[in-house]
Amino acid sequence: MSTPSSPRAPEAGFVSLVGAGPWDPELLTLAGRDRLARADVVIADYLVNPALLVHCRPDAEIIQRSRGPGSRGGIGPSLRQDAINELLAERASRGLRVVRLKGGDPMVFGRGSEEAEHLRARGIAYEFVPGVSAAIAAPEAAGIPITQRHHTPSVSFISGYEAYEKSGRAVGWEHMARHGGTLVIMMSVRNCRENAERLIAAGKDPGTPAALIRWGTRGVQRTVVAPLAQIADRAEEQGLRPPAVLVVGSVVELRSRIQWFEQRPLFGRRVVVTRAAHQAGELLHQLAARGADAVAFPCLAVAPPEDPEAVTRAARALDEHDGVILSSPNGVRAWFKGLIEGAGLDARALAGKRVAAIGTGTARACLAHGVRPDIVPARARAEGLIDTLRARDLLRARWLHVRADTGRSLLGAAIEAAGGRYTLAIGYRTVRPQVSPVLLSSLRPPSHGNSHEGVDAVCFASGKTARHFLEALDEGLQGELGPEAGKRLLRETGAKLIALGPVTAAAIEALGLTVDAVAAAHTDAAMVEAVSHALAR
Repeated sequence: MSTPSSPRAPEAGFVSLVGAGPWDPELLTLAGRDRLARADVVIADYLVNPALLVHCRPDAEIIQRSRGPGSRGGIGPSLRQDAINELLAERASRGLRVVRLKGGDPMVFGRGSEEAEHLRARGIAYEFVPGVSAAIAAPEAAGIPITQRHHTPSVSFISGYEAYEKSGRAVGWEHMARHGGTLVIMMSVRNCRENAERLIAAGKDPGTPAALIRWGTRGVQRTVVAPLAQIADRAEEQGLRPPAVLVVGSVVELRSRIQWFEQRPLFGRRVVVTRAAHQAGELLHQLAARGADAVAFPCLAVAPPEDPEAVTRAARALDEHDGVILSSPNGVRAWFKGLIEGAGLDARALAGKRVAAIGTGTARACLAHGVRPDIVPARARAEGLIDTLRARDLLRARWLHVRADTGRSLLGAAIEAAGGRYTLAIGYRTVRPQVSPVLLSSLRPPSHGNSHEGVDAVCFASGKTARHFLEALDEGLQGELGPEAGKRLLRETGAKLIALGPVTAAAIEALGLTVDAVAAAHTDAAMVEAVSHALAR
């Protein structure tokens, strides 16, 4: 047993081999989300949706690999499997918690077992966290059941990639053709024609229904249906590229009766959400529920203020104020942190004080702390609050305002002009976060060799997010698109720009951009409606 003076041994590292699911971020398991939230290092494959990385800590090391050496559209580090194995072991040997984030399930045509063997040989502890496999999810999203009591009681999962044959483990095509039930062939695009010909040569009826499903569960999912003998021709005509799953069997006929995924109103549209990572979830969910391929592209991050004691001092001097104005959920969090953790007080200190919240989201954040705002203007901006305070003869009061480091001076000027007193406490700073190269490259227009289809709409909640969006694209894509890469990308893709309110719209237009729709209210539902109307036009 060590004594208090003995040097402390480093904490043992641990690796979680996590299945990320096929793409849809809502198909990540609760266990997977938990492991991401606690990880020091995340090593993700290219088939992993970057939106899942919003669950990571801001200080986590993120490594998202490209498609591999020599692949088209490869971005980020292009790591061979042996390099990944060593990277897992090296990071874990430092005592770090490592997540290996793999598309689908780590044990279904993945190399999870190889990575586990490498870790075991080096004495590093690990676990498997199962994920939803594309072999099941992609056909389901296309409206194709892989088993059905009137069609077949069995299913076979097959690799369509020749690497298995090169290692002497060839697929038993004769068995599959005659006794395999529904066939689900993974990694199917490159060898689609050859695999179809092998099945037919082995006895499979050339007229057997077949479906090739690209990017299953994504809002840009594409499904091509044809008889087995013609499926490769149809895929080439449609320009279908990886990743895709091939389904062969009579169950494909059911798609015409039960397909559902493609029926949603925003299906096929790619919508970018530029909010801070911790605030984007609900809007992403609502867009995805309408069928959109919703992309999280965080353009704001919250950082501590330059003076971390400013809100605490204001809370201790609360008796000098008649009320508190809170402009955002982040401002609410900063205020209650200063009040409770800094000043050692709680919500009772607000007794007899008026609380004004600009916007329903800010009001909900107040309620989460047990405080119901006295004032929530109908127009969720400074002008709306000024009108409300004027109507209630409250402009002449002593107001404490907690907000970000940047903002308009309109509110303070109106209060002081009416004879009131305005005190500003900066609760937080908004900064531009680093954006994953994988995410940056995924927005490239198709004409630049992109396999992700570009952008149909971009949602902005503030002028600052719009400015940061352009800056991120200018820095990340200038080598490919040239000067003013952000504006060029928006122009080439024809993306619609959606603003949360007229103030944001004016700020976007000041950047030389055209706003296509303005949300009627400061709510996620209004934002989704604005996106729908803009894209319908």
